[in-house]
Amino acid sequence: MTESPPSRYERLRLETDDRIVLMTLLSSGVGTLCGGYLGGQLSGRKYLAERAHRLPNTVKGWYFYQKWKNYRVMLGAMKGAMRYGAKVGGCVLAYTSIEAMVDRVVGEAQVMSSVVAGLGSAVGMSVIAGLPRSSSRRACMAGMVVGMFTGAAQDIIHYRQNRPPAYLRWAKQKANLDLNPNKAV
Repeated sequence: MTESPPSRYERLRLETDDRIVLMTLLSSGVGTLCGGYLGGQLSGRKYLAERAHRLPNTVKGWYFYQKWKNYRVMLGAMKGAMRYGAKVGGCVLAYTSIEAMVDRVVGEAQVMSSVVAGLGSAVGMSVIAGLPRSSSRRACMAGMVVGMFTGAAQDIIHYRQNRPPAYLRWAKQKANLDLNPNKAV
């Protein structure tokens, strides 16, 4: 069975639609795990803080205290898991969708698409979250840095597969023209 040649829009050896679905599902799963842990921790501390002034004195009282605390922790973990899973999944969905759209406009997958996607998703999340200007600036810088690193890593992978992005082909062509002593002036 022969492999088909890679697409111009391929990243992580996945086509656009597959990559968007896979990255969104994986990131939602990670967000769900982290959110469940954080939500459970927060609920446990909140339950203790709400009842610190009247802690139980008997063994039976401690039994019911721990029982209800466990119920609250489980409920808080489920709420946190849903909240964080949706937030992280939505952010990654926005990032990968913007990246795919810019890839289509540019004509191939390259680092610029990832930087624009990182910046666009950071701006969108900052507006949705209502972040102040200084936090929005930090989020935009983080989005651009993440986009730069993921895009550069993907461009390196493409370069090693003998499919350099257009800007590298252009730079190589300019360098060859400038170094060629036989060119006409």
